[in-house]
Amino acid sequence: MRIEDLFQIATWGQLAFDPVRPRLYFSESRPDKRTNKMHQRIMMLDVSAGTPTPIALTNGPSDLRPLPSPDGRWLAFLSRRSGSAQVWCLPLRGGEPTQLTSIQGGVKDFVWSPDSQGLVVVAHIEEGKIRKESKPCDPGPDASDAELEQYYNRDVKRIKHQYYKLDGEGFFDNGRDQLVWVPLEGDPELLTSGKDHFGGPVFSPDGERLFCLHRDYDPEGPHPGITHVEQLSWKTREWTRVPLPDWSIGGLQVSPDGKHLAFYADKPEEMGYGLTTLYRWDLANGVLTDLSSHLDRHVGDESSTDVPALSTAKPVWRGDQVLMLLSDEGRVTLASFGVGRQVTRLWDEKRVVYDFAVKGDEVALAISDPTHPSGIVLARLGEAEQPAIWAPTPWADDAEANGPVAPEELWATESDGTRVHTWCIRPKGAGKHPVILEIHGGPMAMYGYRYFHEFQCLVQAGYAVVYTNPRGSTGYGKRFCDVIMGQWGDKDYRDVMAGLDAALAAWSDLDGDNLGVAGGSYGGFMVNWIVSHTQRFRAAVTMRSVVNRFSAMGSSDMGWLRVRQYGTKPWWEEPEPYWQQSPLRYASNIHTPLLIEHQEKDFRLPIEQAEQLYSALKYLGRTVEMVLYPDESHGMSRTGKPWHRVHRLRTIIDWFDRYMK
Repeated sequence: MRIEDLFQIATWGQLAFDPVRPRLYFSESRPDKRTNKMHQRIMMLDVSAGTPTPIALTNGPSDLRPLPSPDGRWLAFLSRRSGSAQVWCLPLRGGEPTQLTSIQGGVKDFVWSPDSQGLVVVAHIEEGKIRKESKPCDPGPDASDAELEQYYNRDVKRIKHQYYKLDGEGFFDNGRDQLVWVPLEGDPELLTSGKDHFGGPVFSPDGERLFCLHRDYDPEGPHPGITHVEQLSWKTREWTRVPLPDWSIGGLQVSPDGKHLAFYADKPEEMGYGLTTLYRWDLANGVLTDLSSHLDRHVGDESSTDVPALSTAKPVWRGDQVLMLLSDEGRVTLASFGVGRQVTRLWDEKRVVYDFAVKGDEVALAISDPTHPSGIVLARLGEAEQPAIWAPTPWADDAEANGPVAPEELWATESDGTRVHTWCIRPKGAGKHPVILEIHGGPMAMYGYRYFHEFQCLVQAGYAVVYTNPRGSTGYGKRFCDVIMGQWGDKDYRDVMAGLDAALAAWSDLDGDNLGVAGGSYGGFMVNWIVSHTQRFRAAVTMRSVVNRFSAMGSSDMGWLRVRQYGTKPWWEEPEPYWQQSPLRYASNIHTPLLIEHQEKDFRLPIEQAEQLYSALKYLGRTVEMVLYPDESHGMSRTGKPWHRVHRLRTIIDWFDRYMK
């Protein structure tokens, strides 16, 4: 196992069955060391074969989101072959793919019409007009001063709204996500317009209605995540709103009889600390049925990993049942939900199912476990699943000697009786092993039964890795998660330390006198909090971290929304609650050698967070270094440039080696 093995790890996702043939389509992603980008292509499995072998349908390098037409004639997919993401169509009876859309601003999503005559796409449209894809041209030698001024100032941003940027996307432009009807023959038609955003289109089975999600562009008062459901009469082109609560809604799907909607939703006032819940809506009588909250678990995949796969997982109707993913104590399982609180967990194993597809009784699961980054399992409802088909890894032929090490688990008990799910991955070989405590971000997320490259690289370097799901994590119930809202650094801190102490007590080969700690985002907050409240650790790495909650309220893309978490006045009127939970307040207590890692285009926790901590510790004469990654966002460790991700892992291990070996 080497850090650079990252370049040979493929992940599979975005599963879709062929409606006519015994085939499963999916996308494959793999880091490309030559281009320093992700290489993506469309793959296929013949599910009728005894031992299916994946076959590449396209060469990439930017092909994803395969979706066959209902009549089985075409395979549509997104590709950046022409520059921006556009829809291409591959004839499934033979032939080369051709470009279907050429829309300036690109395409984000699409759905086939039931009659296979075209697609409704989600496109980024400016000024309410569909324009052909083109590249900006330099002004010619005869350009006027006015033309030159306009051209050279085209990157100037004039901001008027509260919600004006988003991590990973940057500052918002003047475009809006709109729905466009793109027939296979004929000109595209704009179905929506105005200042708001539309997405998630889905047809009724008879093709007479189109449903979609609608988000106000500038919600000065409401939460920007509030989404409404709209209904379009395909014949009259008239829109009507489905009268649902003001929630953050996703995964919209129509039942086979066209009488119900299924979707999942969060309540914005819960600020991410509530449950993502599966619902069923009766279109005739307006009855809303909660299908999942009685389980006290999130629907969807809440697991953390640093080698994520693409996924299009959303609710799937099967008769009057709804199939959807369920996150529970580190595992993610496909479950069947019915009215009357009937829930059946399907093939419930210690692993993560992050995507799935259904065709009749046939089911395909995209999975990961602690020693396999990605794979596909085929099964039939009511029967045992087939052996997994694993995506390529460099250790596939020699896993025993060079592959990942499986974790061991235990449940720690904090002093107030709270049980804390804890895992430990121990290096092979005898002797005392130095220990790295890893802390996940969120905090509304969970570690689980899923591959984590960073952990395996640390183990290969000789470190034992301990990781926990403290209070604030998802997968253990609403109260377990929301008990720390507005109170970071108390119960969660005690839980993390309880998990570490339980691991040290359980495994005698862990060296409790040689400890390091690492974490990113909220996990970085916890690293900062730990080293400012205890001197137990010899070295620490804090990544894209929360340092000053007071300043982050104004600089973060989502900072202003967090006022509700504290139940106080705005931060400038009542600064103490924000400052009290800011690790910067306790910087003078930090003596642990600290590596600060941050991304220069992080809009979730802007670079000023890292700079404040670095400047304070330098002023105090403490041991501190800062590593900055240009042109990277908050999610760099998962989705950043491959060579930056490799550099980051080397830097982390080098820092721990310097102070712990």
